[in-house]
Amino acid sequence: MSVQPALSIEIESDYDTLQSPKTTIKGLHRLFVGLPAGQNLSFGQALYSGASGDGGGAFFWGFEGVKRFPMTSKLDLAFSGFLGGGGGASQVVGDGTMWRVGAIGEYALTPNWGIRAGVSHISISGAPIDDWATSFGLRYQLSGPTKTESTDRLKLAAISLRASRFQFPSSLSRSGTSQTALQLMGAEASFDIASGYEIFLGADGAISGGDGYMQVLGGLRKRLPLGAASLLGQTSFGFGGGGNVDTGGGLIAGAAVGVAFPVGEKFSLDLTYGVLEALDTAVSGHGAQLGLSRVFQRDSSQRHIGDQQRWQIGLGISAQPPNSSYMKSRSNVGIQPVMQESSIDFFISDSTYLTGNAQTTVSGGVAGYAVGLLGLGHEFDVGDVLRFSIEGHVGAAGGGGVDVGNGLLGGARLEADYLLNSNSSVSLGLGLLKSFDGGLNVPIVQLGFKHRFTTH
Repeated sequence: MSVQPALSIEIESDYDTLQSPKTTIKGLHRLFVGLPAGQNLSFGQALYSGASGDGGGAFFWGFEGVKRFPMTSKLDLAFSGFLGGGGGASQVVGDGTMWRVGAIGEYALTPNWGIRAGVSHISISGAPIDDWATSFGLRYQLSGPTKTESTDRLKLAAISLRASRFQFPSSLSRSGTSQTALQLMGAEASFDIASGYEIFLGADGAISGGDGYMQVLGGLRKRLPLGAASLLGQTSFGFGGGGNVDTGGGLIAGAAVGVAFPVGEKFSLDLTYGVLEALDTAVSGHGAQLGLSRVFQRDSSQRHIGDQQRWQIGLGISAQPPNSSYMKSRSNVGIQPVMQESSIDFFISDSTYLTGNAQTTVSGGVAGYAVGLLGLGHEFDVGDVLRFSIEGHVGAAGGGGVDVGNGLLGGARLEADYLLNSNSSVSLGLGLLKSFDGGLNVPIVQLGFKHRFTTH
């Protein structure tokens, strides 16, 4: 992916084995995506997912920084620090605040790939986890643009909004009842790696059938041209759980086939049918998924070298003052939810953009509560240093004992940005969030930071 200015994204994937776990969570998978913030210093976000034991559905998400100290030409020593929150799998109560510090050695196999091993200490408020862990994994460094325009960089192929429905005809839930059908809403980014092949990463949340269920899946997809359309086949692997869905430790896998139809020059409609299975349990389902994709690499010969796509990423903290029916228990004693937020905006015109927003709790007595929103926004410049934007959202939420009904919700937000420079701003947001069939109906107050960049 070519960006401006030179941007070198790093991706780290690790497995942390807890040395003395006192819950059913025996191990966590760590996914870190970071950007350079100084010499040998990177900052970004990390997602920790239940990966072994019986803690499927445990997700912790927040901010992380990594500092490296080169030891030799191939060996680095890296220190990391994480602060965030989450919960799930009925293993975390209360705040769900999580912090982690780590020390790890890295050995470069190639200029882009490295292997990692080390130790970390993990503490989670609301769970009896305050332990050392052994860590091992991989690191991938995405090269920034070069004068020779190296071809070893990942190229963004498409971003997609998707809805799916899976049935589990012979599976039981964690409580022993028949597993109901899951209806999910989510988003995905895919990247070209070779002719006809792409890798993808997506996340989905339940809007019906499993209040609190969430999954994060990555995989490999193959496309075969079929006239203007294309056939596709894919395999995926990741982590999921919550919403009374018995995914065991959390490992899930899937496979699907489908067809993609072009819609105009820049979009496609994707229909797939496949299977989804929890690897630790007997939960197995099948179903269909419908997606709308914004395609970037349909015909590279027709793309202009100077064409640029504008993006904006946002990080923030928000509060949700609870209403009287906020909790399923109808008791708000000790409930003051504070969420950490991340958003990405994709501009479809000079002032209008598609937006995706994800939130997890970091304190406030609702451990495991998470929100994912998709929407449309429009911005207005006011003078030289102020910008206002208005957004409308629809999405999924669940967990933490919050009454979101089946999980489907909607909202709106007004944000005021103070411009620090042409690419960065701080923002203050006010909004509303309401469940369509649950008790949640709250105002939102948000403080954040935004940064703009472009891809070619």
